[in-house]
Amino acid sequence: MTPISRLLTAAATSLALTSLGCGGDGSTLGPDGRLLVEDCGIAVADGITVDGAAVTVTLSQLSAQIFTPNCSGCHGSFPSENMSLLPDDIAASIIDVQSNQRPSLKRIDPCNPDGSYLLQKVSGTGAKAQMPLGGTPLSAAQIQLIVDWVNAGAPPE
Repeated sequence: MTPISRLLTAAATSLALTSLGCGGDGSTLGPDGRLLVEDCGIAVADGITVDGAAVTVTLSQLSAQIFTPNCSGCHGSFPSENMSLLPDDIAASIIDVQSNQRPSLKRIDPCNPDGSYLLQKVSGTGAKAQMPLGGTPLSAAQIQLIVDWVNAGAPPE
């Protein structure tokens, strides 16, 4: 699906939900008037909007823009820690999967960026070594995209 068709799909979905009333009582809106993420109970992060509806980052975008170019050297065909970050494997390898290094944490814990070990690794907090190991650390903007995705419930697509 192209970025334009994703935006059009998001806009159509938003229009359909608006016409249905989304409960009609404002219960799907946070105190600031932004849409709440159903599973997380938090407002969708500011970002791209189409007709006022937030369009959040997808795992496919994260994979293409961050994980594949920065991480697939070690987490590719023969993945370190049995964690493949290749596009076809990434969701099953990270979402709700227990960390090998810190079993009390999930690699990605939907709605819980502070409790997501992968985020600790790329940000260099609470982890043995910052990832990508031996490479250039991810930028604050790249890490924020991952945080926004986790806050949105870490949808597999």
